[in-house]
Amino acid sequence: MAGADAGCGPRAPLDGASVSSALAPAVVDAYRATRYEVGGQPPLFVLRVEEPSAALAACHRNHGVHCSAFLTAWNPGSRPAPPAENAAAGAALEQRLRAAGYRLLAGRGVDPSGAWPLEQSVLALGIERAAACALAREFGQAGLVFAGPDSVPRLVLLE
Repeated sequence: MAGADAGCGPRAPLDGASVSSALAPAVVDAYRATRYEVGGQPPLFVLRVEEPSAALAACHRNHGVHCSAFLTAWNPGSRPAPPAENAAAGAALEQRLRAAGYRLLAGRGVDPSGAWPLEQSVLALGIERAAACALAREFGQAGLVFAGPDSVPRLVLLE
């Protein structure tokens, strides 16, 4: 999963390679540092970009899928949005994913420095990378975290 995937455009997951982006390097660094918490509070497990996750691998096996994406509709374009707009966008994203038949686990993106407010998110089980990218773009997102058969969460930039 180190290269570009059909339907996601020119950006590849950031797996150590240099990828040009319209995003400021500090924003990309913040995405990399984020704790992607899955399954409530306290979380069932935490995903970190480029760190293999035995818990995610087990989740994939338990649900009979080979991939997943950690998605949010909050703060489009990496710009803070009012809470009501974030809540409405998040509900719309979840509705779209459920209507498409994906199993969802609640999640939240947490900035360990506390500089950025948490973002309500979901882990969409079984969603292919191209579909995840299309939805993230539709909801104005600059990126997402995708994990394929190796269960390594990778940052995918869309800008």
